[in-house]
Amino acid sequence: MGQYFLSADTSFSAAHTLPGVDMCERMHGHNWRVRLTIQFKEDGLDKVGMGVDFRLVEKVIRDAVADFEHRYLNELEPFRQRAPTAEHIAQLVASRATAGLRAVAPAATVAEVELWETPDYRLVFRP
Repeated sequence: MGQYFLSADTSFSAAHTLPGVDMCERMHGHNWRVRLTIQFKEDGLDKVGMGVDFRLVEKVIRDAVADFEHRYLNELEPFRQRAPTAEHIAQLVASRATAGLRAVAPAATVAEVELWETPDYRLVFRP
């Protein structure tokens, strides 16, 4: 039985500092881009032949990063005890997206989160 992978992107602008990381110790910002890819099985298609509406996945990813927009990430609760590295941000987004999917598409799971700090620097997290 086949698997489907569906993705939706969003973006946010935010600043952070990374103590102990050369130039990143200074406050700086990024225009972050995030892609959420979910997966579901072929037998999960509805009577129309759709697994999950793209708009639902778009809402899940936007909700997962909504509190990051135009913020200093180090001040947000999830990053008070650990630095807002790309790795930690992607892991948090995956966790939030998993919770969001349970409500709107319980047969779907998070396959991966891609996070770009810049157009040239991308990280992929697969839970």
